[in-house]
Amino acid sequence: MFELSHNDSPVAGKRKPSRPKLELTVATYAEIDGIGMGLLSNGEPYLTQRGLAALCGVQNAHIGNIGRDWATGKPRVAAIQERLGFRRAQAHRVLTHDGHRLFAYDMAIAQAVLDYYALDVAKPEAVRNRRRFAEGALKSHILKQFNTLPVTAEPLRFEPVARAEDDDGHGPVAALLMQVWTLYVLSFWMAVNHIEELRTRLAQAPWNRLGFYLPLKAFLEIQAEVLRRNGTFSVR
Repeated sequence: MFELSHNDSPVAGKRKPSRPKLELTVATYAEIDGIGMGLLSNGEPYLTQRGLAALCGVQNAHIGNIGRDWATGKPRVAAIQERLGFRRAQAHRVLTHDGHRLFAYDMAIAQAVLDYYALDVAKPEAVRNRRRFAEGALKSHILKQFNTLPVTAEPLRFEPVARAEDDDGHGPVAALLMQVWTLYVLSFWMAVNHIEELRTRLAQAPWNRLGFYLPLKAFLEIQAEVLRRNGTFSVR
């Protein structure tokens, strides 16, 4: 049999040291429409005590009394805790912002308090805001104020790339050039045919029985002189 040394034997009840939890701090704060809100250092949204009071349409002291009496089991606190659905040691976190104490209420506590004042007390402001921020809309509203809502990426859209040979034969510029070229070829063809016709008439003219070759310019001048004498053509 082998004996275990004291260094090799397991130590009863020895546990791995736990990592210290990071202390939450106020990352952002703003008062929007009279409601104090912001984000904690872990990205969690919160309402201030005055902000929650304004949301429910009650005085700041009423929300302060809820936090003070949280462990007493008073009827109002008991009703809010019942709506919360789970046990919570405190109603808020006590933090510091710009040298002042700040009571931060998370979304679960804020929703439970808002439901209490809307359904049990029927505060008009609470009823209106409960409808406005139904189904988790309060959290989205706070995140939106600080531009931290997750952005849904649009799906990629693939568009066909025009080939080089298609660009050479199509498009407005190519079509215009094609029209200009067609008109140029047609005009040149008509001009050549007209010159050939004039040369034929020159060779067959009555005064040119011997078929002498005359420049086209001379022929046109002779034709203009004949027309002028006949009174059918005048040159100014």
